[in-house]
Amino acid sequence: MIDLSVIIVSWNTRELLRECLASLNRFTKGITFEVFVVDNASSDGSADMVNRDFPQVKLIQNEKNAGYSRANNQAIKDSKGRYVALLNPDTVLIEEVFSPLVEYADRHDDIGAIGPKVLCRDGKTVQNVCARNLPNLYYDFCRLSGLSRRFSGTQLFGGEYQSYWDHQTSRYVEGLLGACMLVRKTAIDEVGLMDEKQFMYGDEIDWCRRLLDAGWGIYYDADASIIHCGGESSNQVKVFAGVEAEKALKYYYWKHNGQWYALLFSLELGILTFGKYVWSVLFKSKSPRVKELMNIYKSTFTWSFRELLRTPK
Repeated sequence: MIDLSVIIVSWNTRELLRECLASLNRFTKGITFEVFVVDNASSDGSADMVNRDFPQVKLIQNEKNAGYSRANNQAIKDSKGRYVALLNPDTVLIEEVFSPLVEYADRHDDIGAIGPKVLCRDGKTVQNVCARNLPNLYYDFCRLSGLSRRFSGTQLFGGEYQSYWDHQTSRYVEGLLGACMLVRKTAIDEVGLMDEKQFMYGDEIDWCRRLLDAGWGIYYDADASIIHCGGESSNQVKVFAGVEAEKALKYYYWKHNGQWYALLFSLELGILTFGKYVWSVLFKSKSPRVKELMNIYKSTFTWSFRELLRTPK
């Protein structure tokens, strides 16, 4: 059995995918690994580029966009690694990241998933979401109300992404970022594959929750770093992506916390996004960004009120 199976799910990110694969070859030494690219019916020639420039990559071409979880599962079922690494196509390796993660996990049998420090394009700013707590209604209130952004340096309001902590030290956490996350294959065998009912968001958090419930540890290794551009696929469909993120969260709550918790989330989401939409209308800004946010708010509160009592699918 080889050490690592790297899985990249791509949708219309050809040039970023090319850079990602090149950096993967350049900075993955000292371990045996295989690479899968699952192309979700891209129209930009991504699959042709992989076939031509990276013939060693195992390419899976879907005829339609199967979603993130299902596409990853396709490759996981064919993988041969002791660990499976989820890797976004808009990431770039800037140093050896997988070797130290595998080495650390090998020394600690309790670790079910391990992830590195994830940096923004500047190579310095840490994306706090890479080491986080699991979501809850209070964290959602802080996020939706803007308190977590305005008072990010406080434990009271910055709890979900632990933004009061500089993320410069390694520790056990509750959740990692699926942009770069290693999961032990024996842990996957125990808790199961990714939940395919989640199309493009919430999947890694659901996985982390299931790992924790099964007694596995989730570890953040601050000594390994990777750059993540972020949102390159979802930015192509921003309103859809915005609503999908909240749909995934409602499904997560329904699955792990029960129907009433999911109902309370829908109420909270609808009320707060409606309030933000009204405020944006009164503000009457002509900024394209504000108009974009207004569309997301409107779509979100419309969905949340309409689907209030429905069981998530």
